[in-house]
Amino acid sequence: MRSSVLALLPCALLLTACTTSVTPAFKDIGTRNGPCINGGPDSVAQQFYDYQIGHKTQGSSAITGLRPYMSDSLAQQLQKASTSPNAQNEFMRSNMFTSNADGADTAEVASSSTILNTDARNIPLRVKLTKGSQSWQDEVLMIREGQCWAVDDVRYLGENSHAPSGSLRQAIETN
Repeated sequence: MRSSVLALLPCALLLTACTTSVTPAFKDIGTRNGPCINGGPDSVAQQFYDYQIGHKTQGSSAITGLRPYMSDSLAQQLQKASTSPNAQNEFMRSNMFTSNADGADTAEVASSSTILNTDARNIPLRVKLTKGSQSWQDEVLMIREGQCWAVDDVRYLGENSHAPSGSLRQAIETN
């Protein structure tokens, strides 16, 4: 009798391990201070570009309207840059969110459904942009803040980029 109880003990422990719930990693990502846009990374990125195109936002005046789409740290960095002595230079007065200084007429964000890691904290997405007959691609880096996805950086991949460096954050730092 005693040996049968000892034989059942490892089985009971194994069953308890199988029924223990696992908390997904995304619940540990922290908080968000600013307002939030609902949706997945590709949906929020598409809304970000649609807002820019619809409102023709450029320069530091774009920061307020685009705030719900941006990460807390990017918004803070842009706000700080907008009050710097270089805030009126050509780059800071242009469309800082695309390779083209005049912005885009259309934007098509790639789907994030091909990304296998559903607990990802950051996801780079390609964006096909057009302005008249000109077409190019940039990359938007989406991060998870709390339960929200937000734009954290834009990598300028288009030829003839007006930016002084390869990404929005780098360009702001050099200004």
